[in-house]
Amino acid sequence: MSEVADTHADQHEDPMSHVPPPSFWPFIIGIALVAFMAGAVLTLPKVAASVPISGVPVLIFGAVAVLFGLMGWGHQIIKEKRIAHDLMAQQVDLKFFVKSFLVSELMAFSAIFAYFYLRTFFVAPDSFESPPGLHLGGSMVAFATFLLLSSSVTCEMAHHAVMHNQMGKARMLMIATLVLGFIFLGFQGREYGELITHGFWPLSMGEENPNTAFMATFFISTGFHGFHVLTGLVMLFLVYVRMEMGHFTQKRHFSLVAASWYWHFVDIVWVLLFITVYVV
Repeated sequence: MSEVADTHADQHEDPMSHVPPPSFWPFIIGIALVAFMAGAVLTLPKVAASVPISGVPVLIFGAVAVLFGLMGWGHQIIKEKRIAHDLMAQQVDLKFFVKSFLVSELMAFSAIFAYFYLRTFFVAPDSFESPPGLHLGGSMVAFATFLLLSSSVTCEMAHHAVMHNQMGKARMLMIATLVLGFIFLGFQGREYGELITHGFWPLSMGEENPNTAFMATFFISTGFHGFHVLTGLVMLFLVYVRMEMGHFTQKRHFSLVAASWYWHFVDIVWVLLFITVYVV
């Protein structure tokens, strides 16, 4: 037993290894996600009519708890052991982990893009047509797309500013990135509000409406992407806080790199969704 304990202690002293401490934050985030999804289901008209519980408080609680859990988990990671010198091998490993994560995210979105296959071979192709009287896209969505792509540019400029030790410029560019991202979510929320006003809920499409597949594809794809945008904004906000605290240097700013990669990935996926859902 003593040899095992000594080995574990040596790992913590070895700057090339990283043994994170136990954390309860993943458990909290998991419970919060369950509450968020339960609240979303309870707000659906057909479900709300059959249960005595209002889904809105549960939905709000779940959303706030998810954000709280993500912030808490990020805070714990930031507080973990800092290494005074640069470790190129460790940086390579971390970048590989982020790339692997993004590949897994791409696989999740690939299932949504099965839209093309279903549209071609589905037994009722009319269900993939936009419902009569519903006008998706237009100038509002095009402008929101422009803002999201612009946020990717400001994020990359912030990264280059840090690499050139221009920390003040990097903070301003990161603020601009956050503002553009939140405005994009605001446009998406406005679009959802207009759809709900006209009676187009995710599960409000019944046998009387033949466009069920189209609306299901629309809400799943744009909603899933919107959740990723919100996650990316949390990551970028944590990066901004660390900028204000002076945690970054020209050569040591991996969390900024990881957050920027994730944000660029979210932007690229949105371009594909925009072409698929709104244009096609």
